[in-house]
Amino acid sequence: LKHGRSLTMEEAFCGMAYVIAATNLRFYELFHCQLADLYGSNLSPEHIIAIGTAFLQVMAAKETYRGLTPEEVAGLAAASMMDTIFQIDFSEVIETCGMGGDKGFSHNGFGKKTINASTLSAIVLNALGEPVIKHGSYANTSAVGSTEAIELFGARTDMGSMEDVERIWERSGFCFLDAHWCKTIHDLSHLLMMETINHVVGPMSPPITPYTRIHRLMGVNEKVHPSVIARAYAILHQRGIQSVGGVAVVGGLDRYISEVNVDDVEIFREHCVLDELSPIASVVSIAHEGNYRGSFLVTPHCFGIGIDPEQVLVKNKSEAIQTANARALKGEDKNLSAYLAMNAAMGLFAKRHAGCDTAFLERRINPEYLQLCYQECHEAIMSGRAWQALVAYVEASGGKMSYF
Repeated sequence: LKHGRSLTMEEAFCGMAYVIAATNLRFYELFHCQLADLYGSNLSPEHIIAIGTAFLQVMAAKETYRGLTPEEVAGLAAASMMDTIFQIDFSEVIETCGMGGDKGFSHNGFGKKTINASTLSAIVLNALGEPVIKHGSYANTSAVGSTEAIELFGARTDMGSMEDVERIWERSGFCFLDAHWCKTIHDLSHLLMMETINHVVGPMSPPITPYTRIHRLMGVNEKVHPSVIARAYAILHQRGIQSVGGVAVVGGLDRYISEVNVDDVEIFREHCVLDELSPIASVVSIAHEGNYRGSFLVTPHCFGIGIDPEQVLVKNKSEAIQTANARALKGEDKNLSAYLAMNAAMGLFAKRHAGCDTAFLERRINPEYLQLCYQECHEAIMSGRAWQALVAYVEASGGKMSYF
């Protein structure tokens, strides 16, 4: 790295293994001998922590100044999957998530975000009968993170065992898993109290088996172009590390850009403000199984709607965001509900159409497919089915519904 080169997938994998060994005692005990052979015989727990810390810091610096490659991201993610305390064997799931750490809009000198789109999208997709999991964490740059959002509705996230997860899944076809409950990999970064690469490895290591076919709707912040993540997923499928179906990776922008600039990393870095679809325009990169399909500019008009950004931006305050979450999911605010349906539709497109050649035109996604997905998601919200799905999940989790 110090000579200006990037890591291979295997090198990134090995580096991340030291990070896991620093936080996961069982992993350390199982692989201490192999790690010692690579590093040298004098490999104490203190050495492991030092190596893991150095690796996280140097990869964070590379991400900032040069950018991560798809091979590096695939290696980091593949290693991180070994850290999950348990792995649930679903046959097929959709998972929605965002990296967090997004800047948000600057509005009259104040930062503004919007609803917890990925968390609410998971509930909308579940209302359509799709098998959905969502794993997330507490707030980073937003006042309400995905874990807070689901807990404020009354759901419990403190499952005691894998059996609890399976029971909830069987009752509702949906399950929310807090990242810090099901893996240890974030602990070292939190101990350092500094930005590392948590936002990359966290969303890409849900607690599922490699054989579970996963369809992904994933939001990124300005540090990682969506194409890097989409290509990394294609690599993971090619290598047999994770069974991947359709993948849509999104970065929401604060202005409209030309379609010819969707792959421009510097333009994306300057204008990406949301780790979900923006009410203005977004860069969306698509992969299906082992194939990268391309990057595209997506706007609300692609879904057959128009959204006034002013109507979906929310003060970055806990009460304001959670009230907006409830109004969006209940269908009480037409703008917020349309914005939510648009985000959920992107996930539905990934599952149903990412592998369909007719879903892609030159330089753009076929709007007919996006509009069909939007209409289905919007109907689930306005009919009350999405809210009913949330109520059912809260009850299945052992919680008590909190009404806004």
